[in-house]
Amino acid sequence: MKQVLGISCLLLFVFLATAAMSESFLIPFNLENLMKRSSLFGIISIGVAFVIITGGIDLSIGSVICLVGCGLPFLLQVNYVPRGDAVVVSVGSGLQNSGDEAASASLELSRRIPGLAEGDRVRLSGGDRDNPGLYRVTSISETVVILDPRPPLDSSGRRLTRVYPFTYSDDRMAVPGHGLKPRDRVAFVLENGREGVTARVRGVAGEHLELSEPPPENVAAVVALDRRPRTSVPVALGIVLAASLAIGLFHGLLIARLKLQPFVVTLCGLLLYRGITRGFTEDQTQGLGDEYPTLKLMATAELVQVSTSGALGLLGGLLVAMGAVWGWIRWRRRGGQPAAVLPAAVSVILGLGLLTSAMVSANTRPKIAIAVAADSEVTADLPAGTNRVRLEARETGGPWVALDEIDVRSTGGRQQLEVPSLETIREFKPGDWSQVRAVVVDRSLPKIGLPAPVVILVIVAVLAAVFLNHTVHGRYLLAMGNNEEAARYSGINTDRMTVLAYVICAGLAGLGGVLFVLDINSAQPVDFGNFYELYAIAAAVLGGCSLRGGEGTILGVVIGASLMRVLKNMITLVDWIPTHIEYAIIGAVILAGVTVDELVKRLAARRRAQRIREVNND
Repeated sequence: MKQVLGISCLLLFVFLATAAMSESFLIPFNLENLMKRSSLFGIISIGVAFVIITGGIDLSIGSVICLVGCGLPFLLQVNYVPRGDAVVVSVGSGLQNSGDEAASASLELSRRIPGLAEGDRVRLSGGDRDNPGLYRVTSISETVVILDPRPPLDSSGRRLTRVYPFTYSDDRMAVPGHGLKPRDRVAFVLENGREGVTARVRGVAGEHLELSEPPPENVAAVVALDRRPRTSVPVALGIVLAASLAIGLFHGLLIARLKLQPFVVTLCGLLLYRGITRGFTEDQTQGLGDEYPTLKLMATAELVQVSTSGALGLLGGLLVAMGAVWGWIRWRRRGGQPAAVLPAAVSVILGLGLLTSAMVSANTRPKIAIAVAADSEVTADLPAGTNRVRLEARETGGPWVALDEIDVRSTGGRQQLEVPSLETIREFKPGDWSQVRAVVVDRSLPKIGLPAPVVILVIVAVLAAVFLNHTVHGRYLLAMGNNEEAARYSGINTDRMTVLAYVICAGLAGLGGVLFVLDINSAQPVDFGNFYELYAIAAAVLGGCSLRGGEGTILGVVIGASLMRVLKNMITLVDWIPTHIEYAIIGAVILAGVTVDELVKRLAARRRAQRIREVNND
């Protein structure tokens, strides 16, 4: 608990220091992103904590994240196939006109196109020559069609695709016989046969389609495109998560049965899994684009939105409640000693401070001094979310006098107010005005959303804490980390526990990989997940996990992961800290934290030994 208290104080110090040094730190967007990234790294840090507790190490986490993060979009890749097309097998002569050349040509197709009839229009695509335009079907018999005008004689091997006429009005497109479903697409075709942009089908009502965007000008027809995903979402998720669990099983068996060193096994895995990923993706960037919006909500949804003051109030109330409960427990255990409640009192005091800050910020009306020019307008910045301001002025040494109230359009960024010159103000309201200010009368306080990954982290952390501290197998893992040989002689199946730890680690790395790619929506096999294993290991060590094994708390790991992200955020936002020394600063903080932890442990051991000697002497 002392380790958790120490890392919590360090996190609070870094948080407050960053807030004091950067105005951008406490804006809702940055805080939401910080919570989301802390949660994602917290999930993979909990996984590696199980391995470290057993005395092992896993260096392949980043590569597992890369494998899963690139594999999921690869499996969910969507192709759009034209509805009603076939390959041209051969071209023959058609009907003759008064000259020597045929006015039309017959094409033998690889298959009959369903629904294609006389009078329909088609286009040819593919091949080396430009497409001369659209064609009309004058006759059709099974797989042979006759087109007018005559297509090029070298059209063999091209694809013949049916195009549909349409009408467009009131933001809806009517396409007879389209056969499309929501999430399919239509491609707009120009009169010269060239295919233009595509639009997604949002809704279908009979022949009418609701599209994601209107058709461009000079469109002659549309091509119906069927949506063909490579696999379904449940199958893809099952494959990537099963693969990550299989990797953990593979690592555990190599370490437990063949007695290979964890460092060597996972280092080889680091190289192997990234190489496999670069192989099956051909080193191409993977992403979901604008597909699967519902699936992406796992990483991008904001479940609850509260104002900044409300968030501070909730956090302050939580700290007060936790401090009160913790202090009562310590007071009972220490026999009513007042010194026992001092650590908990820190939490209560911080919570009360946050509650006070929340009430002050909720009731404060910002007042913005404006340096008004004598004969020209000036622009004044207003706080974000400002809806209405009162413009006030005063004479030298006199009281403030209201001039006018102005509505301000509320947007997500900072508002600006155009303030007239002193000369104009004096004409509007006579007086020897020397100072002008704007008082915010009505303001929509910025809101902070609760990202979905935070909820996932809480679920994972609670399950992990219960498993580690309140189940037999969790106790086995701790005992094995303290002394593997003694645990084996005590009847614990240490091989099984080793395999279990690596399976948990790889499984949570796979879950993290899914959430990372759904959040970023893009994954490059060459660098996706790089150094993530180092961040996870550092968070676990900062959170109290000993690299010798046998020690660690899930709460400490989560706080350690949050500390790592706040440090990175501080380096990014604080101007005078060079961003290119990010790793040096983080490394120094980690080294300092681990060193202090070791010194504190030695000091505590000396004190225990001294107390034992004093008892023995008595």
